[in-house]
Amino acid sequence: MDYDFTFVVAGVSVDDQAAVDALRDRCDAMLARAGGLDLLSITGSGESGVHAAFRAVSTARAAVPQLKVLRLDRDLVGVNEIAERTGRSRQNVSQWIAGERKVQGSPFPAPEGTVGRSRAWLWSEVNRWLAAHGLDDGAAYPTRKEMAEIDVALANSFTLSFTWAATTGFQEGRDRVLKELKESHLPEFTRFLSGLDRTRDERGDHVLVVADQDEPAHGVMERVSSFPHDVILVTDSDQQFMAVVLSTRASLGPRNLVFVPQTATVGEWLRMVQENPQSSFALETSETSQEEPALIQRRLSIAA
Repeated sequence: MDYDFTFVVAGVSVDDQAAVDALRDRCDAMLARAGGLDLLSITGSGESGVHAAFRAVSTARAAVPQLKVLRLDRDLVGVNEIAERTGRSRQNVSQWIAGERKVQGSPFPAPEGTVGRSRAWLWSEVNRWLAAHGLDDGAAYPTRKEMAEIDVALANSFTLSFTWAATTGFQEGRDRVLKELKESHLPEFTRFLSGLDRTRDERGDHVLVVADQDEPAHGVMERVSSFPHDVILVTDSDQQFMAVVLSTRASLGPRNLVFVPQTATVGEWLRMVQENPQSSFALETSETSQEEPALIQRRLSIAA
């Protein structure tokens, strides 16, 4: 289902023509300025308003990496705005509010508050009421509860940077993992991210290493070890979506060291991690190697 969103944003403005063009051409989104705020209007598709919002934000940030999505714009409307959007008179709208017309079905939504001396309503709720009378604008908007969930996620800097190992030939599996994350697990994944503070890069994005369970573990381990901070490995081991926080930081205490065979797959390595949750892991090297193996520890994980 398609949902329409208006986000309050920062990092770009209508004066940045390159950003305006990229958002229009790659996301069919419009950047505007109103009431002293930079606003991004964009459509997202998903099973719910929350899923659709996350997908829309991810698409916009992929097009313009410096874009910061702060929160939803609530789109408050008064009697005048409702009249303009429906093509009805102020008197008609006042009669709807008072319950003198269109009385069948649910009552007119309660106002969100007042602006000066005038009452104001959430357009999303008014539009939903109008739909029962064939007067809505034809768009779908997130519910009040979904708006709250979206704002909480954005307040917790829900921004992601995706990467993968240099190994070729496994992109189809990686794309499948990404699709499952975006379509089925974003709400719980957002809550998972809210407790993390060491998986961000210099831009503030959480770094995700996406892997097919059948690709070589050594390539993924080398990619994880290339970061100076913790990262999140996401994959679908044994037909189960998994997100594991991995760290190359020094262990907090003595840990058992487990060597991962050069021939191991990501799925096999993760089974070793599950069987040895308090261990450190290193790639098995030849006896003549002079290099100190990079140690990787599991910090936290979820499975769904």
